[in-house]
Amino acid sequence: MRVKIYASGYCNFEHIDDDGFMTLPEGASVNDVLKRLGIPLLLRRFRFAAVNYNQAKPGTVLKDGDVVSLLSAMSGG
Repeated sequence: MRVKIYASGYCNFEHIDDDGFMTLPEGASVNDVLKRLGIPLLLRRFRFAAVNYNQAKPGTVLKDGDVVSLLSAMSGG
């Protein structure tokens, strides 16, 4: 399945294609996205995740065509 990913610039983007999609196996979760983006386990709890623009937990199971947005709770400005 393919999901659209919106993530911070400091993630590992090697698993995201030029159109912003990541290919995952059926039954994959938000946590699987975080793993593929190379986010360490300790930092995953400081992330805000949304699936289709609704807040989601790391265990939220994804479906083909979902949009996953990730923001860090710790950001500067």
